[in-house]
Amino acid sequence: MFRLLMCLRWRKWKMRYDIVVVGCGGTGSHYIKELGRLLYGKHYTEGDLRLILVDGDVVEEKNLIRQAFLKQDIGQNKAKVMAEILGQAYGVRAEYCDRYIDSAQDLKKLVREDAVVLLAGCVDNHQCRQSMHDFYEGCQDCIYMDSANEFSVGEVVVGSRIGGMEMYPDRGQYFPEVLKAKGPKRSEESCEALNMSEPQHMLTNQAAAWILLVNTARVLEGEWIGGIFFFDMYKCYCMDRTARREMHEDRGTAEV
Repeated sequence: MFRLLMCLRWRKWKMRYDIVVVGCGGTGSHYIKELGRLLYGKHYTEGDLRLILVDGDVVEEKNLIRQAFLKQDIGQNKAKVMAEILGQAYGVRAEYCDRYIDSAQDLKKLVREDAVVLLAGCVDNHQCRQSMHDFYEGCQDCIYMDSANEFSVGEVVVGSRIGGMEMYPDRGQYFPEVLKAKGPKRSEESCEALNMSEPQHMLTNQAAAWILLVNTARVLEGEWIGGIFFFDMYKCYCMDRTARREMHEDRGTAEV
């Protein structure tokens, strides 16, 4: 009942959204493209919804294999290119930040204090995830979706905070090693290190993007979300573990 009351409070008073997408590469570019379709025709005013795209990287030829870019985009900043695509194709206005996120303060500067923040993490750098976690922990009202992929499998973790209270945990609780990982900030990584990142199938990126999109649609339709969604593209399944766990807890058992 308490969670229901919190949800109703949020829906009644918090109708201003700041959607922040961190990472416009493999998963992020596909998510952003389809997010443009979702927002097309909904006629949100700038006061109702702001969309901010964040990435300090530039498009390279190798990115064309699994990211939503074209040859003419090579050499340009990824966030800038995606913002232009949304404007030209769908008439959706998007702001962009052509820098990497190295701290929670970097994110705080991008959003309004009185908005519900929908933060979509589409990165493969744990230090950036730590910054997003710290930002999320300090938010009053925030939905934090974070995707992580391997070659054909992955998961999207959705944490939510309403009125300063955490209703669903973010990635840090499911995978605490992420918060303990050491390494350079994204802006300090060498080209050699970046080129050694784990390969991912293009369909895996698109699957993660669709899960992000589904949850975004639910938020914009007034739903209150949270959980962890596992998927395997080669086996063609997606599983929401959190929903099952809560169902068992409601029945008085601790088994999952």
